[in-house]
Order: sequence, then C-alpha cells, then structure tokens
Amino acid sequence: MEWASTRGCRQTTTLGNLDAECQDQPGMRLERVAAGWCQHLWGETTMTANDRPPLVSIVVPTYKRPAMLREALGSVLGQTLQDLEVIVCDNANDPETREVVTSFDDDRVTYVGRPENIGMMANAIDGFRRASGELVIKLDDDDAFEPDALETLAAPFAGRPELTASFCDLQLVDVAGRPLVEATAKLQHDTHRESLPEGLHAPSSTIAVQGAVSLSGALLRRTAIDWLDVPEQAGTSYDLYLTVAAARDGAAAWYSHRPLVRYRIHGANDSVKNVIPSLEASQFILREALTSGRHGNPRPFRERMAQGDARLAREYLLSGDNGRALRRALRSLRVHPTRAAAAAAALSLLPRGLGTAVSRRRRAAYLGAAERRAATRPPTAVDN
Repeated sequence: MEWASTRGCRQTTTLGNLDAECQDQPGMRLERVAAGWCQHLWGETTMTANDRPPLVSIVVPTYKRPAMLREALGSVLGQTLQDLEVIVCDNANDPETREVVTSFDDDRVTYVGRPENIGMMANAIDGFRRASGELVIKLDDDDAFEPDALETLAAPFAGRPELTASFCDLQLVDVAGRPLVEATAKLQHDTHRESLPEGLHAPSSTIAVQGAVSLSGALLRRTAIDWLDVPEQAGTSYDLYLTVAAARDGAAAWYSHRPLVRYRIHGANDSVKNVIPSLEASQFILREALTSGRHGNPRPFRERMAQGDARLAREYLLSGDNGRALRRALRSLRVHPTRAAAAAAALSLLPRGLGTAVSRRRRAAYLGAAERRAATRPPTAVDN
C-alpha cells in the first residue's frame, strides 16, 4: 500500500492515480478531487479551507514496532498545537502497524506502506518529500513528544524569516520510559547543549556541526532543504546532513533548553548498530559541507572531522583493521592532537591481533564501569 490515508482513501500526486476510488470516505470532498484534476490537466489549483497546508508536518518512520508507535502517535495527536499532519512511513508494510494507525481514526494521519524495505534513510526522506507543512520534524516510532513540544518549537519562527531550525534538549529514557539521568547529562555535554544559551543563534553552522541540533528534537523550515538532493552517501547519518544543510548561508537557529522529546534507548536502536558505516557517512557529510563554501568558519568542521577520525581509528582497531586504524589516527593527530588518537595510533602499530585485544579489553572495562554506575544510580521520580 502506498500513500494510503487512515480511512482507506488514496491521497495521490500523479495524474494516473487521480481517479482512485474513495471507498466509504465521509471526509473526502468533491471539490478536492476536482482541484486535483484541474491542477494536473490545466495547471490550475482550487484550494478549499480543508486543503490549506498544515503548519507542521511530522514524519514518523517505523519498522515493526506497533506498540511503541501507538505511544508515539498518541504524543503527536495530543499536542497543544493541532495544525498538523502526520505521515507514518512503514518500512515493513506491516498489518499490525497499519491497524495501529487506523485505530486513531484521524484524517490528519496518513499511512505509507512500503512494498519492500527501502532502507532507513530513504524511508524517512520520502516522508519529508511528501510533507506539505511549512515546518517539518521527524519523530522515530520509539520516541514521544511532550504535550507542548510543537507549540514551543514553532513559536520562534514567527517574524523570523532567517530562522531555519528550532531545536530543544532531549530526555533519554529506557524501554520502560524511565529517565536515564546520567546518559542524558552525558549527551548534553557531548553535544555542547550543556552550556548553550537559550534563544537565537546566528549563524548556526557551528552548533549544527558540533551536534547541538539533533534532528530528533528539531523543527526545520521545509524550504531550507532540497529534499531531492539528499545524497545516498549520507546513509544512517542523514540526520546530520539535514541539520547541517539547514544551517547553510548564515541561517539562524533557536534553542529551547527544556527537554521536549523523550528519546528511547534500547538494544534495537539503529544508532548503536553499524558504527563504522555511520561514522564514515558523517565524515562524508562534513567533507562535503566544508568544501561547499556555504558555512563560513571551517574550523568547527575540521575539529569535528578529527574527532570522527579518532573514533574511526578505535572502531577499526576493534574490528582488527590496523591499517585503516593507523591512517585515521594519524589524520586526526595532524588536525587536533588528542590522547585518544595517540593511543589508537600506538595500538595499531602493535603486532596484528595484539592491538585489537588490548582495545577490546579497554572497551569492556569502560562498558563495565558504565553499567556499574547505572546500577547504583539513585531512583528517579518515575522509578518510585
């Protein structure tokens, strides 16, 4: 099923499909069909009140997580801002997922079932291409909005044509929805949001490349991005591509310090799989942005790429590829010398297998310490 609304009426954008049947669809207006024919046959457009584009389009990519999707959609439709549309992009064409979407019985929700899995990036980007709202945001099927998230994020756009992004902090939660206090604090530190002043940031390229603007908590001006030009090489790091692209040419961003999105961390997170391809994709995105000449100061890009090379050196060591590990470590050291990059370079020079073994022991010790800290953390209000 492709581009099917929750009530079974096909919403179409091609002449060949304009005569699709609307079976038992009380919300379908005759003038809407007529407007479509006029537009495609004679280039004319007739717009009714119900045809006015919404202010916000929410793209919800999903893959076989109907229970979590129900919570995500509930958080969207319960927003204080109601001028919205929701585009659920199902990469599994799953009957149970379709049933969840249909159960909300809301004409603002559209279900797009993929006949076959087209990949994470393609699934999401196609959803953005279908969006008609002035502002767009992505909500993963395992995340949820706070009730006033969209209203809070949309407000700064009023009277600010230079604004292309409005973003907030995230509250990391576990599978049961319990706040992960330590992990959230670490994320705030790593993304520089910990000390970022609330309000307007112009230009916004530096904070975008530093990772402060997370796509999971960012409302973007739809026209700020050429959705047909998103490169396939962006892969699973397409979120970085979009936030950096929105910061081109001196564009501004607005930061709301309050966590407005509950971001779930669990073993099935796409972000914790395929680390090397994701890091390589990020490096590609940063190189392309740096050479485009549309982001002003190049220093933040070079520093972020040096950090990425250091991480890639560690990951290549763990996988046993000493050659690539050494090249990445040396590249990082030339731009931004750090102990981590130096350690990776030294370990990569050890006999094959030895550097990998040492790296794996170091990683295991780090993860073990993190688990012990998590086990001894004080209970939160949600835990009680």
